Amino acid sequence: MLPPRTMEGVHPSISPESLELVLGELRLNHWSKCLKSDLSEMVPSEQGIILRCLSRWAETEKAERRSQMISSRIRAAKFRKVQTIDGFDFSHSKVTQAIQKNYLTLFHSIAPDNIPSAVFTGNAGLGKTHLARALGFGACQKGISVLFITAAEMVNHLAAAQKAFNLEQELNKYRRPQVLIIDELGYVSMDVQASNLFFQVISARHDQGLGTIATTNLPFGKFNQIFANDAIAHAIVDRLVNDADVFFLEQEGETYREHQRKQRKPKTG
Repeated sequence: MLPPRTMEGVHPSISPESLELVLGELRLNHWSKCLKSDLSEMVPSEQGIILRCLSRWAETEKAERRSQMISSRIRAAKFRKVQTIDGFDFSHSKVTQAIQKNYLTLFHSIAPDNIPSAVFTGNAGLGKTHLARALGFGACQKGISVLFITAAEMVNHLAAAQKAFNLEQELNKYRRPQVLIIDELGYVSMDVQASNLFFQVISARHDQGLGTIATTNLPFGKFNQIFANDAIAHAIVDRLVNDADVFFLEQEGETYREHQRKQRKPKTG
């Protein structure tokens, strides 16, 4: 490291050491070495100009790289529709009000070393997919890899890959993302083969400590209506909920979708 210097005209927060750290984060190690050598040959006024300009350029580069990385994460997630936490109205019903505190705690705790897992279970139209996507979008903002897919699509892709002798590559598509969001679990039933393929994905992710988020219209006790038998249904539920936050959304009356449509409808008179 460079020895501490007092330089005229340099902002107190800008130092050779702090700039060296930024260049290291950008993996510009050769720049850092040259900086050490060249600064020692400069007068303080020249050092100040170099440090100010190079620090500003480096911070701009960091911000731009982060923005591009987040955009890439969002594209790779294949959300189809971006839905954020800011766009969700928790005041809509007693059900959404009841989960608000725990959900927001989970959302704000998302970090590369604290990957979210969650299951949203309950009636159709109460915002389960929106809340799942919002968690995924929040994860993308933290640089976490995410993939969104419906349960039916995932199983169909796996079955097709098995017939094409390309199963391992397809399985890896769902094993690798740090967060996998499986939407609409329960709308189609799976035979023995499909259930086993689904289990392979869930089991592998559980063992690796990756995040899995699922939405379902069925209570866990009825998962034997989705999967081929009680044993595999129990094994899948066990792995889905083991490290997950579970949110129950069930109510009678107006759905969240109906509430949204009313909010969007222009007022007359």
